[in-house]
Amino acid sequence: MRVKYIKTKSKEIIVFSELMNHSAFSNFEPVSAGFISIGALGKGEPDCTCYGKSITLGLESDEKEDTELARIQILGYGY
Repeated sequence: MRVKYIKTKSKEIIVFSELMNHSAFSNFEPVSAGFISIGALGKGEPDCTCYGKSITLGLESDEKEDTELARIQILGYGY
């Protein structure tokens, strides 16, 4: 599954549908934005990865930091 996200100044990950523009969340003071791929690892454990960029906000994903935050905030764990 793939969804869009932004990371706010306060390091909160906000996830939303691909049907919406990233710019709809500009009032949350985003500092990075892109997509999250959510799936399962080989053992059926959930995982997610952040990547890409937002054209409407002109922001890129901070892949490493955003992925770590998403794993903690969405899945409840980190690596």
